[in-house]
Amino acid sequence: MNTAKKGADLERYIRQLFEADGWSVIRGASSKGEALGWKSDLVATKFTDQNKREVWMAIMQMKVKRR
Repeated sequence: MNTAKKGADLERYIRQLFEADGWSVIRGASSKGEALGWKSDLVATKFTDQNKREVWMAIMQMKVKRR
């Protein structure tokens, strides 16, 4: 399995974990996504339950080592 496939599988797995916890997730494959000037594989957002004015954001980039 090449590193690109491993990386895509990791991104999908992490995305599933966040979505299971109530986050909305966007995947920018191959680090082609961008949020606030940051290259990213995943951008996750979540509104707080207390008031819909507060938003949490996580910007992630995954790396897989070759073996």
